[in-house]
Amino acid sequence: MGRILVTGFEPFGGSEVNVSKDVVDLLPSSLVLDDPWAEIRSSPLNSKEVELETCILSVDQKGSQTVSQRIQRGERWDAILHVGVCGTCTVPRLEQVAADLLDMRIPDNAGRQVKSSTLSGKGDLMSSAPISIWMQNWDTDATSSVDAGSYLCNETLYRTLEVIAPVDTPCLFLHLPPEEKYSIEKSRFLLQQTLARLAFRPVLDVVGALFIKDGKFLLARRAPHEDHAGTWEFPGGKVEPGESLKTAICREIEEEFGWKTVADAPIGTWHHELASFQIALHVMPCSIEGLPPQFDYQKRWTSHDAIEWHTVESCEQLIFTGSDQLIVEALISGDLLS
Repeated sequence: MGRILVTGFEPFGGSEVNVSKDVVDLLPSSLVLDDPWAEIRSSPLNSKEVELETCILSVDQKGSQTVSQRIQRGERWDAILHVGVCGTCTVPRLEQVAADLLDMRIPDNAGRQVKSSTLSGKGDLMSSAPISIWMQNWDTDATSSVDAGSYLCNETLYRTLEVIAPVDTPCLFLHLPPEEKYSIEKSRFLLQQTLARLAFRPVLDVVGALFIKDGKFLLARRAPHEDHAGTWEFPGGKVEPGESLKTAICREIEEEFGWKTVADAPIGTWHHELASFQIALHVMPCSIEGLPPQFDYQKRWTSHDAIEWHTVESCEQLIFTGSDQLIVEALISGDLLS
């Protein structure tokens, strides 16, 4: 059974309530969570039962350091979710960045009010949870944010991220609107959805373009500054939130190469594992509108440094990215090159 730590905050700033405390206090000691990516994962995963440890933090320096100090003493969880209130928000926010800044508009509950000070002087820290992947296929009114403020919420996230970096525990901050703007029931539902995303390895939807001409198919080589540099792939990229697969591949090809394309339905989906997530690569037959493209290296290319037409024989010595070699084998077996 996995263990997830969930924290909320006590009331502050003259208020008698804090929605983060109210919602966290409603959590059971354990939950059975379903895989949010079950429909696009290569193999279905069973539901998981996770143990939930909850903690209400004081709104002061001691509270901001409570979790980081417990980690430094050797305590470990499979994931950490900090929850706080954003008084000006009307929708929840998943914070991707903890700023190296403490600039307190009002005193905390211990009377401390620090202005325009760094937390470490070492710069901002990114959330260790893959929020951008989560947002790709999540039907939610929550938004991703890069501004966790400069008060105790940001300070708490920063202090936790400071000490978990070597451990690589998924950790994020969820800002909830006040109850009068966003009901407790909706906040509870969102909290459970977030916990499910923390409990399962995410799946990233990616599209690849299949251009075929005279029995040859188009491959692109990843540029030196890219992950998997020098490997060859069917060009494409990530699907943005709310995009259809066809829209995504046409946008990606135009952004990378400047070509206008028309896409057909996918011929299949191929999966492969990376360190922290799984790739679901949807391959789509495409055709180029207008004049034949120029294949000379262009400065506008962001991810590749070469494009070539290949046959099955000519690509035998190439090193492929991810599962792209399997796509070539499928082209042969499916007689798609004739």
